Amino acid sequence: MNMNMSANEQIQTPNGNTRVMILATLAFALCFAGWTLFAPLAIYFQREFNLSSTMVGVLLATPVLLGSLAKIPMGIVTDKYGGRLVFTIMLLFGFLSLFFTGFARSYGSLLVCGFFFGLIGSSFAVGIPHVSEWYPKKKQGFALGVYGVGNAGTALAAFGAPLLAESLGWNKVFIIYSFPLLLMAFVYWFFTSNAPKPANLKVSTLSDKLKLYKSSRLAWIFCLFYFMFFGFFVCFSVWLPTYLYDFYHISPVKAGSFTSIFVFLSSFTRILGGYLGDKFDGRKIMVLLTVTVLFIAVFLNFNLSLITALAVFYIMGTCLGIGNGVVYKLVAEYYPKDTGAVGGLVGAAGGLGGFFLPIILGTIKDYTNNYALGFIFVSLVCLMCLSFMEKKTMVNAHRKVANAM
Repeated sequence: MNMNMSANEQIQTPNGNTRVMILATLAFALCFAGWTLFAPLAIYFQREFNLSSTMVGVLLATPVLLGSLAKIPMGIVTDKYGGRLVFTIMLLFGFLSLFFTGFARSYGSLLVCGFFFGLIGSSFAVGIPHVSEWYPKKKQGFALGVYGVGNAGTALAAFGAPLLAESLGWNKVFIIYSFPLLLMAFVYWFFTSNAPKPANLKVSTLSDKLKLYKSSRLAWIFCLFYFMFFGFFVCFSVWLPTYLYDFYHISPVKAGSFTSIFVFLSSFTRILGGYLGDKFDGRKIMVLLTVTVLFIAVFLNFNLSLITALAVFYIMGTCLGIGNGVVYKLVAEYYPKDTGAVGGLVGAAGGLGGFFLPIILGTIKDYTNNYALGFIFVSLVCLMCLSFMEKKTMVNAHRKVANAM
């Protein structure tokens, strides 16, 4: 026992644990690649099964649903059992569920499979506490920003899936993407560890977590912000290929490639968001970002050329990535002992944003035959979030957290 603790103490340094951070980021990226496979393949499903825009929206949103709801229990379980065990089991489950999706032969079976492999979308709530527990508060924003780069796994799906589907068929894509998860499960188990905790540390019970959810107003405010930032990221990551294909009449491969750039920008700018959250007032940063996204949503209602539209979407993606990094920096800062539980709650809210928005935008497209009202809805969500970013509201919520701690 003493030998194990000694080894862990050597791993843990004031600079954190780079190996855990990198492997967690890679595992998160692979999970996200599998989680979002429906998006770049939706065009093929639509052709083969003659699906409406609403049906496509429901299909895209199904994995997001379980991935969102599961973040709450996954965060709580990770706080209790540690990220090494929970992440390993999740990777194994992801391998099995994606593998069997490759044998789906109908719209209904795709919905069922999408619901099950949606669980790996909750991987974010597992890695957040696993990474943050290794780092001091002043470096958590940067560390979690690096971990958030795992969102780029969406780009692995957006870019690679159409190429494989064109040559091998869409069924084979799921099987091919499943095996990296199996390999990563073994790597994660044998090459990561949990941060050592004090012997007298009191482990929060489920009842404690539920009381925290009930009493902490700040946690729910963070939920609203992440509903917007991460919800928009997921929504446009899964919705953009279909939009570009339908509105600008480009090929599925090109649509996937353009979308991968959006995903990479949103993912890698999380590092910048975490860094800025370490250095500056997170509330002010979020206000600026939200106003920018609001104006972009309005601007997209104009008849833009493909190049202009892509430039505007990429600016939006950059803002969303920074915003995601800032929100989780604040979660780790204000809830150091319950990062998994609160991070899971906040992550669930963001995932629900990604679940509802594709359905809403698809339904609006079906009934109006244009995308204008969808972008107007996006701008209304921005306005709602801005109303909660008022300084007095944030200060009061921060004070209540400080008093509770």
